[in-house]
Amino acid sequence: PWVLAAAHRAGVTRAFTLGGAQAVAALAYGTATVPAVDKIVGPGNRYVAEAKRQVFGTVGIDMIAGPSEILIICDGSVAADWIALDLCSQAEHDEDAQAILISPDAAFLDAVSASLARLVPTLERATIVQTALAQRGLLIQVPDLATAAALSNQLAPEHLELAVADPEALLP
Repeated sequence: PWVLAAAHRAGVTRAFTLGGAQAVAALAYGTATVPAVDKIVGPGNRYVAEAKRQVFGTVGIDMIAGPSEILIICDGSVAADWIALDLCSQAEHDEDAQAILISPDAAFLDAVSASLARLVPTLERATIVQTALAQRGLLIQVPDLATAAALSNQLAPEHLELAVADPEALLP
C-alpha cells in the first residue's frame, strides 16, 4: 500500500503486478494488456538479469546485476529480527544471493540465527531464502568493528548496511 500511495503521489496512473523474466519481455515489447515501457528497473534473479541484457537497446535498463548480495556490519544495538529480515530481503531475490552478517557480538549472532530460523519459514519466498542462506549465507564473528570494516572492504559487497551506533567511525 505504501508503494502504491507513493506512486500515486508521483503521478503514476497505471500499475502492473507481474515479475520475472516474462515481465521484462512483456514490458519491453508490450502485450495485449501490458504496454511497452521506456525503461525497466529493479532487482531480480539470474533469469531477470539475462532478460534485461537481451532487451537492452529496445528499452532502457538500470543495469545487469548479478546475484544480489548484502553485507551487514552490526554492533548488536539493532533488533535481531530487523537484521534477519534485512538479510532475507536480499536472499529472497535468488538462490545464488549472498547474505552476510559480521558482528563482534556472539550473543547477537546467535539471536539473529534464531530469528532467521523462526522468520524464514513464514516468508512467501521461503524456499529461495532458505537455499540462498544455506549455500551463501554467513554469520561471522570478528574481534571488533574495525576488523568488520576491513573484511567488508575486502568483500566489496553490492549492498552494505552499517547497523552500528556510530557509523561515521567506520568511514576511514
